[in-house]
Amino acid sequence: MLKYLLYPVTVIYCFLSNLNKYLTESKKLYKPVISIGNITWGGSGKTPMTIEVAKYILSLGKNPVILSRGYKRKNTKIKNVVVRDNNKILVNIFDCGDEPYMMANQLNCPIIVGANKYESAKKAKEFAPDIFILDDGFQHWKIKRDLDIVCVNSLNPFGNSMIIPAGILREKKSALKRANLIVLTNCNLSDKQNIENIKKEIFKITDQLPIETSCKNYEIVSMKDNIKIADINIFKEQYSFVVISAIGSPENFINTVENLGLKIKDKYLFSDHHRYTKQEIINIIEKLSNNEKIITTAKDAVKISEVINENIKEKIYVLNISIYFESGKGILEKEIKKLIESNNEQTK
Repeated sequence: MLKYLLYPVTVIYCFLSNLNKYLTESKKLYKPVISIGNITWGGSGKTPMTIEVAKYILSLGKNPVILSRGYKRKNTKIKNVVVRDNNKILVNIFDCGDEPYMMANQLNCPIIVGANKYESAKKAKEFAPDIFILDDGFQHWKIKRDLDIVCVNSLNPFGNSMIIPAGILREKKSALKRANLIVLTNCNLSDKQNIENIKKEIFKITDQLPIETSCKNYEIVSMKDNIKIADINIFKEQYSFVVISAIGSPENFINTVENLGLKIKDKYLFSDHHRYTKQEIINIIEKLSNNEKIITTAKDAVKISEVINENIKEKIYVLNISIYFESGKGILEKEIKKLIESNNEQTK
């Protein structure tokens, strides 16, 4: 019933989105551009994919620069913030937002945040980029892309197939036709028949089969000293866990924790990009018994660690996850190499 009540707002949203698209001049940057985005509101795995693409480009000896909006950053006075250069992080989480700060902790390449990514790209010249990566760039019309990668969450690919606020779609499903590559994420958390049904639906729209990825290569580390838990099996026998999360799709994280065999005692789920306070974390800590620990995501960890002291960190563990390609890794790498080689030819 609610979706029908919200439908008039959806119509207005679609009109304004289309108007913005057709009135915005799209400009070409001075280096190739890879966009990584989605067509839904909420977690689809685009940030882990951005990290994966950046790591691959770095492995080729090239210098990627990530351009991000810095959603919900506290300090918006500076229009284009250099989060990190090639050597170190230059700002705190409040200046740039949680996702760029998390990426800055995992990558050794420049990251710049700002609402106007075209202006951010101008600022990036000082870092001599070989290629740009647009974080959440599928609906960013100001910049022309050379490669559009779109992530689709296999656990909830299109919601009720309606556009926000009546549904979770940012555009109609037919927008997938613009994508050069489609990546189906969280495949290990979804049953095989569901995966096949989604693949058929995507193929019907685009005439291409998606790349399939899973969240694997799990690593649990202590927030206090970043030491990895050597044996997860012993760890899960000793403790039960309280989940803290403020991400787009917390159910993905919960499913992952459960699949690892960790016993979940309680859950504290906040809205995406929630800014934790010290008192919130203390309140949760005080309810823990001796054999209970907190487990959270890498994205949440960078926010929580900013507001608590070292003693509190003793009770908190971080589940780090990286992408595993079930299929299509070679296709993705080939397209990225092609872009880089094309740029090399143009600059000779």
